[in-house]
Amino acid sequence: MKKARFFFGLAVLCGIQPACAEPPPPPAIERLAMWCEFLPYGDILPCLPVLARYRCDLILHVERESLEDPSLPALLRAAEQAGVGVDAWLLLPYDEHLYVGQASMAATRRLALEAADYFTREGLAVRSFVFDCEPSPLLGRELFAACLTLSPRQLVRILKEQLDPDEFQRDVQALNELIAALRGKGYGVDGAANRAFLDAQQRGNVALEDALNAPVSGIGWDALSFITYRYQVSQESYVGMLNRYATLAKRFYGPRAAMDVGLIGDYADIPQNAERAALFGGGDLFYNYLYGMRDTRDLEQAVGTVLGCGVRRINLYALDGAVTSVAGLESWLKAARRARPHSFWKRWTPAASLQYGLLGALTEKGFRWCTGASRKTHGEIYVEEP
Repeated sequence: MKKARFFFGLAVLCGIQPACAEPPPPPAIERLAMWCEFLPYGDILPCLPVLARYRCDLILHVERESLEDPSLPALLRAAEQAGVGVDAWLLLPYDEHLYVGQASMAATRRLALEAADYFTREGLAVRSFVFDCEPSPLLGRELFAACLTLSPRQLVRILKEQLDPDEFQRDVQALNELIAALRGKGYGVDGAANRAFLDAQQRGNVALEDALNAPVSGIGWDALSFITYRYQVSQESYVGMLNRYATLAKRFYGPRAAMDVGLIGDYADIPQNAERAALFGGGDLFYNYLYGMRDTRDLEQAVGTVLGCGVRRINLYALDGAVTSVAGLESWLKAARRARPHSFWKRWTPAASLQYGLLGALTEKGFRWCTGASRKTHGEIYVEEP
């Protein structure tokens, strides 16, 4: 016993820490969350214990009519009791542009402030608001029609019509002012954006955000996620995609960067997607993109790739597909939590990396050459801190 004490004291004097004093390694994922876009609030209640078990927050769809739905406060109170954090993902009607952007700034402000007052008044636990900054479906329909008709001239004309540097800066300021107002009420504000914006940001071109009516880089987000879904590409190609865009997201946004990973399960039978297919006129082409992952090992590899790039905030899309999939919600969450950061060599896919690098360069250069919009017209890009 005396010898044990002697050697322990000697180890302390020499600066050697015994194994029992080593802190446990941090979790691979700093924050895991799951989008929920369509499920009725009552259908989410049975999922709360599983979400809590895997420490997964909920990014919950909140529309204007949600504030009159008694099942929303019931869900939020049940989530708080279960220990599941909830973010309010604000969505407008389709004919009011659905997402947050220049065309929907006034409607977004009204809904956000009304929702914040409602949550406060009812004593409901909501961590943060999420603003999904994407082209509205109305603009998307025009762009999609131009692509279907193989008309570059029509596509360029539509993009040029959206460009207005002065108005864009005013909308950036208005969105930052709204975020400041929400923070003053005690809420955080996260953003979500398409991965294509990172290609433009890498080349210092904020004009693409203006052309698509979606301010992103100049906004002081608490966190910003980039929508990077697999859609119809192979798993190897998806790893290359995630490797590129998670690296760029980490470079620009540091610890605030997050990645949206998915699709999980199948979304073809969701009625709202039929409405979107009709809106876009995409038909089978639209539905083919809704065929999601079926193998939980693919998700584990995808999350490991993102973590290997240094991004530790993971958002899964979505609860809607996970609960109806053969694997089931718990298997998807278990796969995400099981993931560990992949080394450079494990996530390096030369062909896919080259493909996405060239595609990103051509996207930005093609946009700049065809529209004339660049840092000369819109000024230097800057990333706003919260």
